[in-house]
Amino acid sequence: MLDVKKIGAYISKLRKLEDMTQMELADQLNVSHQAVSKWERGESLPDIGTILVLAKRFQITTDTLLNGGQALEQPQQPFGEMVERIAENKPNLVAEMINQGQIYLEDLVQVAPLVKASTLNQVTKNVSQTRIHLDVVESLAPFLGTEALESLILQIPEDEWQWKAILHLAPYISNRCLNQLLDKSIKDKMSFQQLMEFASFLDHEQLERMVLQIEDGSLNWDVIGELAPFISKETFGKLVSKGANGTISNSRMISLAPFLGKEYIQILISSMDVSQLDPNLLTNLAPFTNGETMSKFVLNIVNHKK
Repeated sequence: MLDVKKIGAYISKLRKLEDMTQMELADQLNVSHQAVSKWERGESLPDIGTILVLAKRFQITTDTLLNGGQALEQPQQPFGEMVERIAENKPNLVAEMINQGQIYLEDLVQVAPLVKASTLNQVTKNVSQTRIHLDVVESLAPFLGTEALESLILQIPEDEWQWKAILHLAPYISNRCLNQLLDKSIKDKMSFQQLMEFASFLDHEQLERMVLQIEDGSLNWDVIGELAPFISKETFGKLVSKGANGTISNSRMISLAPFLGKEYIQILISSMDVSQLDPNLLTNLAPFTNGETMSKFVLNIVNHKK
């Protein structure tokens, strides 16, 4: 990984060795002195083109500059050559270097923040599928265009996918691509916590479908209550019918009632111990069910108290 602080300190050292001010170096590079200051403080790096100009200005190799001045095993490393090819706008040559094993996609990740998305798109477009791995695609996601990123994603074998990886990629891909990943690549059921992490990236239809895939063991009445405002009564009823851990309280029952169909309210009331039933509960539930159901449960209360 490129060490921004080490590179910055080396640029500062080179400048001082030639007794130059930051302003003088900035003028020679056609950048602001604030930019030079940020480089030397390790807050940012020069862009790809400027890196080449800097190396030429101080008569060093690109690799030496990117290595922060430390000694290299070889006078010219492929990493520096990759940077030069990118600066020369030759993405096909960079892809060829990757395909031939001279450099790796991980090397491209290191310089990705300094490279235009259009250039990265062209490089990855020509990279062999055998060189593409999930962890590298995750790292490149913030820097690639959506179409290029999705092209890489669709080349990754299904057995490599995990919930965490898809969540990392979700902000950078289309809803269509996300849907494909969720439908085809994940075989395990989703926990409630995982669903909540995905919720902001899902449309209503996706959310409804995935709610029904939640692991039964992760369900409880608190979970069901959090989901209630976001899904249809039909889907919510199906979720309730799957059951939840623990007995439902009167207060929770009342809070869920507006989101349930009458048949599911009847099912829930029927599952409650008659000792839990009281007039206050039934009064609050009355607007959400029918008179016949209410009469039946009032009678149960009366008989229980005899």
